[in-house]
Amino acid sequence: MGSATWPAKVLGGILVLGAVLTGLVASGIGAKKPIRIDGTADLTVAYVVLGAWLLVYLVTAAVVVADAARLTRKGDLDAAQDSSNFVKLIAIPFFVLNFIALTEVVTVVGANDDDRLGLDGFIVAPLLVLLTYLVFLPTSAYGVACLTLMRRGNQIGRTFFGINMALHFLFVVDVLSAIVVVEVARDRLGVLRRPGTSRKLLAGVLIVGSSVATLWLACVAISHFLHVDAYAFVDLIWYLTLASPAVFTLLVLIPVVPLVTFRAAVRLFLADDLAVLRRSALTVKLALIPLFVQNFILCAIIVLGLALLPIAITRGAILLEGPAGLALVGATASTGLVPAVIGTYLMMLPTSIYSVTCLALMMRHRAISPRFCALHVILQFIFVADIISTLIVAHRALQIMAGPVPPGASQPALGSRPAPGVRLRSADQPDL
Repeated sequence: MGSATWPAKVLGGILVLGAVLTGLVASGIGAKKPIRIDGTADLTVAYVVLGAWLLVYLVTAAVVVADAARLTRKGDLDAAQDSSNFVKLIAIPFFVLNFIALTEVVTVVGANDDDRLGLDGFIVAPLLVLLTYLVFLPTSAYGVACLTLMRRGNQIGRTFFGINMALHFLFVVDVLSAIVVVEVARDRLGVLRRPGTSRKLLAGVLIVGSSVATLWLACVAISHFLHVDAYAFVDLIWYLTLASPAVFTLLVLIPVVPLVTFRAAVRLFLADDLAVLRRSALTVKLALIPLFVQNFILCAIIVLGLALLPIAITRGAILLEGPAGLALVGATASTGLVPAVIGTYLMMLPTSIYSVTCLALMMRHRAISPRFCALHVILQFIFVADIISTLIVAHRALQIMAGPVPPGASQPALGSRPAPGVRLRSADQPDL
């Protein structure tokens, strides 16, 4: 397999430097360490440094676009997919830190604009988004080259080409699209890799988190029903409470596990490995149950505490204010409820990757109806229903794998693992 071109590596290095600079700005605004961004001199230095970085980046970006065009003319899909994979992944830390820094900037600017109700914050936000988009665009150059080359060689269909071309120009989903395009390109080149142990990463994280959560639930039950309140026991419960926040950090704040899982699912899809997809989907969904029970209890305690806070402060007088008082109590509770629901939902999303991919693979082989596929894709993104849906999908997949191979079939039975080096379809007959 080839490697990323030198312009791609240079752009990656500049993005790493940009992540460091953006991280310093974010810490300077939020924690005022290691530098302070609250004085004219500091702000001037920050603007000059970031402006110089942006100028160097844009010059390098022009070289990258020219390099992607060169690979397209040359027909070098191997180098294009490696460069796309390298640039998209190495850019993630920059855009995460950039989002944090820009959110802080907009908040600070808006908070300081008392006279116009924070209007300055709303004015500066589009400008910052535009600058971020200018930085974002060059990272998609090699992905566009991959799509163009595969479409030119009739290795992908028009729908696949159009959808992924559009996704390459949208924040966040561009990374997922890039992973899909890179893996399809490797499949067409005949160098698709098996996911190996990477497919077990998400399950491993959830199993460890749920084991700790189960122990926490047992300790809470013992403390409540047997009235055990020894200091060491209470301390143990406190430390076990960290299971849910730790998993949230791994699945949402530092999205390495979801990206590895998504790539593994794409590889299994391209390898037609329904059996492993089914097992992975079941393992992941069942493993998260204790963790989500703990998360639900913790969120309920937080929301209840926030709801009771104004009642406790006013010693119940707020309840005598009628609808206005109840509205205030509800508003206070919502400050905990809304983040809790959003955070829990974001933590749930990665656990549906294997199930949705399993549905996509069965749909690809027309083993399920479009209605069945659409219904269960929707259910995969609804609390509790996602677990029930996974059980149904896994059962359906088991039935399909146990079924006979249609007479005259040109492919192995759906769910069977291909022999090493054996491709399940011809590159000149795309099904994507």
